[in-house]
Amino acid sequence: MASKLKKHSRGRGEDEGLSINSMMDIMVIILVFLLKSYSTESITVAASADLTLPVSSATKSPETAVSVVVSQSQLSVDGEFILAMEKVADEANPGQTLTQFPEEEKKGQLITVLHDVLLEKAKQAMGELTGSDELGFKGRLLLQCDKGLPFEVVRQVMYTAGQAQFGEFRFVVYQQEG
Repeated sequence: MASKLKKHSRGRGEDEGLSINSMMDIMVIILVFLLKSYSTESITVAASADLTLPVSSATKSPETAVSVVVSQSQLSVDGEFILAMEKVADEANPGQTLTQFPEEEKKGQLITVLHDVLLEKAKQAMGELTGSDELGFKGRLLLQCDKGLPFEVVRQVMYTAGQAQFGEFRFVVYQQEG
């Protein structure tokens, strides 16, 4: 007899609508989707008078990595001063100067002070490994290079970083508007 009452109450034509459980499921799914797609990563760009980053239309967002800044006057790693740059006469263009690393700080293409600092950073990162590839050392380096630097300077930094187990380079640029 109880089953007849249930059938009878459903047949009255009352509109029950969407249950609150279904609404909550939908809202949770939307919330999770929005949180996963929202990115708040930012990068600190060293603001200085002698660092002008190039402009690019690249849209890839930066990832956390060791930051190397090469300006017209100095080299720094993660905000810490490493080496002063020097100006020398440009033989190809009389009256002009070139920025370069001091010769006594180099062994061929290797910048010794930068190599030592990056090796220490790599050892620290490898010491913090958790066993997960996602969190492990990836050898990633963020390069902030002044757009007026000679390519030779950038190449020496990249060579030195490669020798210190950093093989993935990301160049920091200003995003072009429009």
